[in-house]
Amino acid sequence: MKKIVFLTLVVLPLLAGAQDLKQLKKLAKSGDSQAAYTLGRYHEEREEYKKAAKYYGQAATPQADYELGTLYLNGSLGKGSEADMAKGIGLLRRSAAAGNRDGRYWLAYCYETGLAGEGKSDSAFVLYSSLAAEGDSMAMLQTAIAYDLGRGTEPDTARALEFYRQAGDHGVSNGYAFLGEFYLNGEFVPQDHAKAFDLFRRAYDLGGNNSFSAAALAGCYLQGLGTDKDTAAAIPCLYQAIDAGHARSMGIMGDFHNFGLGGITVDGDSAMYYYYAASQLDDPHGDYMVGSWIYQQEDYERALPYIVSAAENGDFDAMLLYCKALAVGNGMEANPEDACRLACELAPAMQSAEAYRLVGAMRYHGLGCEQDYRQAKAYYDTAASLGSTLAMMSLGDLYVSGYGVPRDTVEAVRCYERAVAAGSTTAMKRLASSHMSGQVAPHDPKRAAELFQMAADLGDVEALCRLAYCYEKGEGVILNSRKAFNLYTEAAERGSAYGMYLVGMCYVDGVYVQEDLEQAFQWFLRAAEAGHLQSCFNVGLMYHTGEGVKKNKKESRRWLTLAAENGHESAAELLGSL
Repeated sequence: MKKIVFLTLVVLPLLAGAQDLKQLKKLAKSGDSQAAYTLGRYHEEREEYKKAAKYYGQAATPQADYELGTLYLNGSLGKGSEADMAKGIGLLRRSAAAGNRDGRYWLAYCYETGLAGEGKSDSAFVLYSSLAAEGDSMAMLQTAIAYDLGRGTEPDTARALEFYRQAGDHGVSNGYAFLGEFYLNGEFVPQDHAKAFDLFRRAYDLGGNNSFSAAALAGCYLQGLGTDKDTAAAIPCLYQAIDAGHARSMGIMGDFHNFGLGGITVDGDSAMYYYYAASQLDDPHGDYMVGSWIYQQEDYERALPYIVSAAENGDFDAMLLYCKALAVGNGMEANPEDACRLACELAPAMQSAEAYRLVGAMRYHGLGCEQDYRQAKAYYDTAASLGSTLAMMSLGDLYVSGYGVPRDTVEAVRCYERAVAAGSTTAMKRLASSHMSGQVAPHDPKRAAELFQMAADLGDVEALCRLAYCYEKGEGVILNSRKAFNLYTEAAERGSAYGMYLVGMCYVDGVYVQEDLEQAFQWFLRAAEAGHLQSCFNVGLMYHTGEGVKKNKKESRRWLTLAAENGHESAAELLGSL
């Protein structure tokens, strides 16, 4: 049984040492109920629950009855049986009947939550409202919730708002926080983001372990609701919410580390730490991000439970990923018909660009439905209008191929340019290559170099390599071998295996640097270890010939075999001649 933590308003007198303890025992034995109660609290703090129960029973005061009752209800005494729970409730009733505020409050809690089978929301409301009338701040909050949700009484929004404010005025942060949510969403009051922000700010300033107000205030700063957008101000609020166990804030902090938001350095490990923490608390975004990361590692069966959990809890991205997995059978038996049907339902329901694009792709390939290029174009058109750059490019491909539309390279280029304007580095590279070759787009090396530069400026290392090649050959830019070498090196240092290979080729061909086969070998080896196929062949060949490195038949065969197994024909031929 989950342990319930009951609070008390009584301050435990401090025991200075063994002499105090001995004196208290003498007083308790003589019938001093306060001494017996103090001993009960002393032993409870030391988790000596049987001894605590003995002294609480001896004290027999309303507060002692409350303390003893909670020991039974939270499982510290007894075995959590029905009889033990009934004993705990009975003690709370006796404490409440004697007017003890703790006893009355927690008896109301038992009535409200159905603890020990005591589901009596009307009785809970009577107790909470009477305590609220006496100035009990937490009871004010519970009374507000009762009026808000109609628990044990008729719903009364006006009274709920009144009690939420009273609770806040009496120092209960959630009173202001819940009231702020009404103003944020415009529920039963005029929508007023400035007032909502002020209430969230006041709730946050009250301190305490209040994840809701901290998260709500962070949301206002992040979205600019009732205040200027201020990511820096949101971060401490998020951390406080995280410390209080707020799952959604954990997911947001994961995004900060994943995408480098708010001045936080991109850190995939930290991002996954926060996503996993959010996932453990059943946050849909956390589940999706963990699941999608595992999915990208092609561990589909392990990814699927996270994706399904996120989808069932309303995460739209997870629903789409589930459709894609279902269509091709990743982690489950393939059912493209169901995948297509689900995607068709999601697209209009969510007005999602990616959902429309997915349906368009399924129509184009006839996956789970009849192949229909015209239908595919209609879905791509809608996806593109909603901002999908992939759909814009797919429309361009349709005009290149002439499937479902008249073949029109001018219109194709217009579609690609639209994706470029929307910031797609993939479109920039594709259109640049087309301008370089003169296929589809007019031959225009200058425009090609500009597009490679645009993609490189957005962090695309492949585009950086292609731009460097332009400088090496003087295509679309003034020939500059120094700049070409520096750009190749930059791409390599940013982890591009292709960039490492190209730096190696600079040392082979003497591009800006002196020919140096030993240096070339070292760069080819780095590229090969990073998975670059041609570099695997080059390393194997150099070990075979002894150029740039000492001959080593064993290493030569190892690298040539790796290249051959991955489809490198020259490596297979060389292996056959060894």
